Amino acid sequence: MKLAFSSVACPNWNLATMVEKAKEYGYQGIELRGLEGQMHLPLAPQIASNPGKVADLMDATGVSLVCLSTSAAFHHQDREQVARNQAEVRQYIELASKLRCPFVRVFGSEIPRMKFSLLGFERRETTLHRIAEALRELADYAARHKVTILIENNGDFTDSVSMWYIVDAVDSPGLRCCWNPFNALTRGERPTRSVPRLGARVGLIHLTDGKFTNGVFEGYALPGEGALELYRFIQLLKGIAYKGYVCLDWPKLWEPGLAEPDVALAKTAATLQPMIAEEPVTLSAYKGDKHLPKFVEA
Repeated sequence: MKLAFSSVACPNWNLATMVEKAKEYGYQGIELRGLEGQMHLPLAPQIASNPGKVADLMDATGVSLVCLSTSAAFHHQDREQVARNQAEVRQYIELASKLRCPFVRVFGSEIPRMKFSLLGFERRETTLHRIAEALRELADYAARHKVTILIENNGDFTDSVSMWYIVDAVDSPGLRCCWNPFNALTRGERPTRSVPRLGARVGLIHLTDGKFTNGVFEGYALPGEGALELYRFIQLLKGIAYKGYVCLDWPKLWEPGLAEPDVALAKTAATLQPMIAEEPVTLSAYKGDKHLPKFVEA
C-alpha cells in the first residue's frame, strides 16, 4: 500500500507545494479535488494548459497524481441533469488521460423523492439501477482512455452492498469503488463486513475519521484518533492483497477550523506508515461479525 492525500486537506497550496510536502512527509500520491480555488479541474490553468508537461514533471518528482475528483452524482431523475454530469465526467476522463492519472471519482449520492412528494422516496433499487445505467456508458468511455471511474460510498449509499451492486451491474474494467470506511461507519457498517465483501472492486481508499457521542457525530478527527478501527482496517486491506493508495481525505476545504495541513499530513503519515510496513497478522474466523477478530491492537 502507498500513501496519498487529497487537496481538500490543503486548499491554499499549489501543486508544487503539494509535491514538496508529499515528499517531506512520505506520501507517494496526490488526489486533486480543486486546485488553487478552481473546483472544475478542466479549467485549472496549472494542469489543463499543458497536461502532458505536468505529467512529465510529476513522473520526475516520484509523486503521482492518483485521482481527479468530481462532485458529479448520478441519482437524479432528471435525464438532462444526468447528461450534464456525464459530460462533466467525460471532461475529467480526457484530462486524466492526458495527465496519466488513473482515476476519476464520482458519487451515487441520494435517493430522491417521488415526483409527487406525498408518495415519499423512490425505491432504493430503482435509484441504484439508474446510477448503474448512467455509469455504464461512462465506464466504457473511461476504459478507452485508460482511466477508471471510481464511485465513492456517500450519502444514502454508504454501504458496501450498494457499491457491490453498482460495480457488478456496470460490469466494466472502467468502474471500481472508492471506499471510505468512515462513511460506512456512520451507518453502522464496520470494515470487517465491507472489505471482504468488496475485495478487488476497491480501486482507492479514502481515509477519514471522526468521533461520536451516544451515536451522534461530534466532529472529524485525524486517522487513528476517532472511532474508525484503523489498525484492523489496514490489516483487512492486506488480507485482500490491496496494493493501491490509502488517501487522506481531511476536509479542511469544507471545515476551515480543522488542523492545518502540515499537522494533518505529518500525524497521519506517522500513524499509517508503521501499520502499512508491519507484516500481516492472522485474523481468526468469525460468523456474522458477532465476534472481534483475535489479534493484538497496535
